[in-house]
Amino acid sequence: MSFLTRGLVTLLLGLSLAACDDQAKILKLPTSTDTHQGSAQLAHASEVAVPLAALQAYQQSVAAALQANPPVLLLTDKELSDTVKQQAQQLAVSHSEVQKYLRDPQSGAALRNEVMSVRPALPADFNGNAGTCAQGQCYRVEIYSHFDNSSTLAFVDPQQHKVLAVSRQHYAQPDLPPRLVELAKAIADAAPEVKAVLAEQAGKVQAGKAEFKTALNDSLCERSHHLCVAPTYVFEQDALWAIVDLTEGKLIGTRWTDLGASGPRTVVTERSLENEATFHKYCEQVNQLKQDAWSMDYVMTGSDGLQLANVRYQDKLVLKNVKLLDWHVSYSSREGFGYSDAIGCPLFSSAVVIAYDGPKTEPIVQAGETVGFAVVQDFRQPPWPTPCNYRYVQRFEFYKDGRFRVAQADFGRGCGTDGTYRPVVRIDLEAGNDGLDTVAEWKNNTWSGIQTEQWRLQDQAELTTDGYQYRFTSKDGQGYYLEPGRGQFKDGGRGDHAFSYLSVYKPEEGEQDTVTLGSCCNTDYKQGPEQFIEPAESLANKDLVLWYVPQIKNDGNPGSEYCWADTRVKEGIQNIEVWPCWSGPMFVPIKRP
Repeated sequence: MSFLTRGLVTLLLGLSLAACDDQAKILKLPTSTDTHQGSAQLAHASEVAVPLAALQAYQQSVAAALQANPPVLLLTDKELSDTVKQQAQQLAVSHSEVQKYLRDPQSGAALRNEVMSVRPALPADFNGNAGTCAQGQCYRVEIYSHFDNSSTLAFVDPQQHKVLAVSRQHYAQPDLPPRLVELAKAIADAAPEVKAVLAEQAGKVQAGKAEFKTALNDSLCERSHHLCVAPTYVFEQDALWAIVDLTEGKLIGTRWTDLGASGPRTVVTERSLENEATFHKYCEQVNQLKQDAWSMDYVMTGSDGLQLANVRYQDKLVLKNVKLLDWHVSYSSREGFGYSDAIGCPLFSSAVVIAYDGPKTEPIVQAGETVGFAVVQDFRQPPWPTPCNYRYVQRFEFYKDGRFRVAQADFGRGCGTDGTYRPVVRIDLEAGNDGLDTVAEWKNNTWSGIQTEQWRLQDQAELTTDGYQYRFTSKDGQGYYLEPGRGQFKDGGRGDHAFSYLSVYKPEEGEQDTVTLGSCCNTDYKQGPEQFIEPAESLANKDLVLWYVPQIKNDGNPGSEYCWADTRVKEGIQNIEVWPCWSGPMFVPIKRP
């Protein structure tokens, strides 16, 4: 594989798609009282235009950009803050490979594009092969097309005045620059429907979030594939979601969720979002770990959490690459809407939920004996655990007998009591020494080979008496069984109910740091990885990648809490209680006779 394709080309992967339509029917907006009575209606926005200065200024900038050459809305010098970033942006939009996406190929008409971010490239962008960027500083430039809901990614070396690589991903949206986050909030604040609620609930708003992308399933909004976000207003017992279409520049719907009863709000010490120590130590450099018979490289990514690579047991390669790309959070099985959360570095990152310090190791003790160790990474939104703030934890377990587990948990508290969490995990397993994998599933009391790319739902799969679903082997018979979570790992998990996907390894399909993958709110197998198996290819004599997407339903009811956190009184003081929901499969070495 060449340097540009394997080392630099990072395809932007799909995330939650949302859109709207001018013909939406106008319904009564539920008040906070309606919500307490159980109302879950979607209220569509009024068709009255909002005379908003910020929106008018943005629309004028869009109009001017369409007349410019090249026709792309740039980040301003003030937004980019230094001349090197400004130069990187200009080099990117001036490159011929980028410019072919800025105009209609038939008519030459300008298409609406805008630069979303310009940031220094991080080690995770290259997956260990930074090439010429290792000797200097390269920049990653992300450009979004409102015309076809696609993203263009360019890697630029300003010192050499070169664009090193350009890639394109359809149905994918980068995270938003601050100006669009602020614009979405301004549009929501100015909408009559929202203003009426805020006036009614004056003084009761606890917090607000404007940076989350959203989806609204089975709606005209989703099908049009516009860029939508959901500013969220948190009250004492419920939250109002204001769904804003930034492509059209208007509020198109609102939705209430119940936050559940809570004790006193905790006072959390503020941490800087720009935690330089964590960034410099774990994001800017690849680290190594050796413990027991295991060794590995690890690095914090911009939006794919903690990534392990080159994982070896007794000096034999076991995992080439493993990471958690996104947390899909859906808050209604009926109306299907929610968030797509990225986790990652506290600086130069598109992650909404950022690293809370660096990774740590801890012993795994069973029956008083240390049987292995775990690598644990915590991601939090200050001021978790107040409503609409999230905490996610990755946990990689490595055992002295060669087993390993890829696990993760949501620690609450989230924006509602009816949430379903779906972490999207990519596992590039190495079954043997030849780089080629054969996979079989347990079916009709025997191992049945899988010949083509496909997906499975754990709840419909057959398992061996030991609880194994898959068997991964190399030609020499080495390999691993996959044991999905069924509540047997004694960590409080209630079962993974996971979708699993088997795809042919391709470096552009998630190997490097990606933007959010797939829609947040689909309840079927369409969680993002399905795009890599449709149409299905043969798995014969191929290097395989396993995608694993657990489905975890939260519960905020007293006595049955799950994926939940709360602040309660203990001995007269505030005490944070957490009910994490762990998921993830165990890999068990195949014992050869």
